[in-house]
Amino acid sequence: MQVQFRVLGPLVAEVDGHGVDLGGRRQRAVLAALLAARGSIVSAERLREQVWSDTEPPSMATLFGYVATLRRILEPRRQARTPARLLVREGPGYALRVAADAVDAERFTRLVTEGGRHLERAEPTAALRQLDDGLALWRGQAYGDFTDAPFAVSKVARLDALHAVARELRLAAMLAVGDHHTAVGELEALVIEHPLRERGWELLASALYRAGRQGDALGVLREARNLLAAELGTDPGPGLLRVQQAILNQDDTLTSPAGTPPAAPSAPSSRNLPAALSSFVGRRTELDRLAGLLTAHRLVTVVGPGGMGKTRLALEAARNRSDPDGPWLVELAGVRDATLVARAVADALGLPVPPGVAELATVLADRHLLIVLDNAEHLPNAVTEVATALVAAGPGVRVLVTSRQPLGVAGEGLLELTSLPPEDAVALLAARMAVVLPDSPLTEADRPVARRLCQELDGLPLAIELAAAQVRALSLPEIAAQLDDRFALLDSGRPDGHRHATLEQTIEWSHHLLTEPEQWLLRRLSVFDGGFDLDAATQVGTGPEVPRVLPVLLGLVRKSLVAVDPGTTPRRYRMLDSIRHYADRSVSRPERAAARSRHRIWLSGLVEEAEQRLLTADGTHWIQRLRRERDNIAAAVESALEAGDALGAARICGALAWFWFRTGQISEGTRWARATDAALLDRIGGATPAQDDLTFARARLLLAVGGVTYLAGEHVAAANAFRTSAQLSQHVGARDTQATATIYLASMTMMGGDVAGSLPLADEAVALAEAVDQPGLRAEALTVRGQVSRVCGDPERAHRELAEANRLARTAGHWWAVLSSAWADSKVSIDQGRPEQAVRTLHSLTLETDPGDDRASWLALVHSLAGALARTGRAPTGAVLIGAVQALGAPIGYHPERMDPFDAPRDTKAVREALGEDRYRAGLADGNGLGWAELVSLLRREHESAQCRHVE
Repeated sequence: MQVQFRVLGPLVAEVDGHGVDLGGRRQRAVLAALLAARGSIVSAERLREQVWSDTEPPSMATLFGYVATLRRILEPRRQARTPARLLVREGPGYALRVAADAVDAERFTRLVTEGGRHLERAEPTAALRQLDDGLALWRGQAYGDFTDAPFAVSKVARLDALHAVARELRLAAMLAVGDHHTAVGELEALVIEHPLRERGWELLASALYRAGRQGDALGVLREARNLLAAELGTDPGPGLLRVQQAILNQDDTLTSPAGTPPAAPSAPSSRNLPAALSSFVGRRTELDRLAGLLTAHRLVTVVGPGGMGKTRLALEAARNRSDPDGPWLVELAGVRDATLVARAVADALGLPVPPGVAELATVLADRHLLIVLDNAEHLPNAVTEVATALVAAGPGVRVLVTSRQPLGVAGEGLLELTSLPPEDAVALLAARMAVVLPDSPLTEADRPVARRLCQELDGLPLAIELAAAQVRALSLPEIAAQLDDRFALLDSGRPDGHRHATLEQTIEWSHHLLTEPEQWLLRRLSVFDGGFDLDAATQVGTGPEVPRVLPVLLGLVRKSLVAVDPGTTPRRYRMLDSIRHYADRSVSRPERAAARSRHRIWLSGLVEEAEQRLLTADGTHWIQRLRRERDNIAAAVESALEAGDALGAARICGALAWFWFRTGQISEGTRWARATDAALLDRIGGATPAQDDLTFARARLLLAVGGVTYLAGEHVAAANAFRTSAQLSQHVGARDTQATATIYLASMTMMGGDVAGSLPLADEAVALAEAVDQPGLRAEALTVRGQVSRVCGDPERAHRELAEANRLARTAGHWWAVLSSAWADSKVSIDQGRPEQAVRTLHSLTLETDPGDDRASWLALVHSLAGALARTGRAPTGAVLIGAVQALGAPIGYHPERMDPFDAPRDTKAVREALGEDRYRAGLADGNGLGWAELVSLLRREHESAQCRHVE
């Protein structure tokens, strides 16, 4: 019997090629929730929460009835009272056990991944075939019946993003095979659907250029630049700039680097500009960019949050110009009436003309001058009208605007001012401290505290200057200790109520200019720590006040209350800590609790999605994704524990077990996993269904505890955690968690020296993994079983088990298991007297793997390669490799003898004995000086040399 599921559109199921009736909406939602979990167990309680999120959940009997009906539909020939094979009961919940290719979303993901790899290898025809097959699976919106359901939101966002990527890859492949004429039309549709994805614009410009339409290609790039500036307040990314420069250079390969901006004029001139009261510190790059923009554009806007130094930069740029009739400063902060903007310009220039815009433009038409319109954010429409009229009046008029949002007009040059770089921030602090206390300069001993202080202040120039003003009364450490109450601390003491007199007034000025929906969303977004993307903002920020998040979020970006991280895909957004503190202070207690709850729901969905993907070909991408969310992870776990939601915290930490282990998050993982375990133990009591949920959550949580404890070198404690996890999993019937825990317990037992005790555990792990039937899990179990076979003195069995583990790992895309099994098999080759085979295996693994994906595992391969080389007469290279492993491993906490106690000491000994102490130490010294790229180059040269010797 064959069962197929389709979720790329309305939910459809087929049994032996025939569609089946899945029943009503709730019953279909139960199936969809299990499909979204990708084979993981979903507790019965959680299924009720997810499927009936919009109403009071029914009794458990209702859920049981739906499950029973679905089992009859999906397995129509199953005999009564025989166990279900597809929709199975495990532990406190249910899981859907189907092959990955039985679900169209999984096939789509695989086909897109394979298509992208073909394209990277310059195989566009094969890429087109795979991508066409993948895109053909789409029948409409993913999970189209349930797009708003809690279980589907993150899945829909991921699949939508992947769908856009697939279309871009397919169109790139079409260009690569020369089908640019057909691609143009599809690309025009793509950029309309996804206007903020820069890759589509790059491809459209390239296609137009190759079709002989150079003017249209440049027009498309201008349109993209204007759109990004208007919607995100950001400049084009490096890809768009490279395409533009390549087109201008008539370069068919479209690979030329972007050009440099023109140099700024140097002769200073001033009319009504105020004299600088202090030195101009830092911002040299921005000053050069602004000079270039003023040369290329006659209307330029400098945007950024309040206190970022926009006015100071604009005035410095103005002083460096040589316009014969200028420059002039027009201060708009005190202008409240929009009809008076033209009069303010006339007054600043001393012009006795009526205040009308047309009359002002007529008077200035023949002048050559720069007009600085400072602080324009509260009068955007009037300033836009005046600025555009002035630059249209004559070719010699230039206008420089400072604002917290762009004007959004054609031809506007845009410079977004962001935080000061760390060294510039410290230099500014030192310069301003020297003014306050001339006899107490910043010393080298002060610099670590100064750097931390500037980082806490977001590199915000105003905040740094206000902090420096306090050094008369407080030391730097005392100032840093008071930043929790930064708004009381950062006060200049000016009695005139100037909007920059305090940091709080500066932010309040910006906040006052927001609409009510923008203020509401800003408060909601204050729960994020370390940034967020559009999907996260939508899940946390949607509500009655903001039914659609995107337009409101874009408004916050335009007004510089939310910053954009350029070059990120999908785009990431962030708030300066000071703005986040301000927004958080204005949130009521119930609103904060609601926002944090939504934040936890979003984060929980993200980490659970990542957990499903980490053992597949997408694993590297998801590791990078979780790295970006580390601050949000900490915030979510902390808020869950504060709210008494130990189960929610456990779900998050349990899903992060593999991520923490792979990336070596010892302190972070230990802190949160152990705090959560303590909270969970307080809640676990009798054997009720709810307690089964808690027990299951603790079983998964202990996988995380065991992993980080092992990384800390506490092997006995790690083994105890895995043993308890296996016992708890068995108690609730969670076979996949039990299998995982038993695999790690067997490994820990073996590494602790109890080989006899590890043997039955390894056998049990293999049996459990086979019962669960997940290729990645089976690969891990067989890898451990093969390692045990080896130390038990049975190399032939070890080789067979490790070879099968490697095959399964490659099938699943579980690259860590690919490395582990092949690495272990290379040791078997050495045991059998075949070190050359070990060298070939390890060489291939090191060159096939990007060290940036998993540095510790990669260094383990290199260290083993050193030992293998020593056994084949190439010990000098082995010594260099060991030296490089020592130097590169220490900063990331990798120590070969701790992670590989059986073989690492023997490999080191083999190299040392082959060379003698003096030559060994000389080789180590050579290796100590290698960086990551140099080590990769050395391995490649050694591999090529070995191949040549093999041919000879």
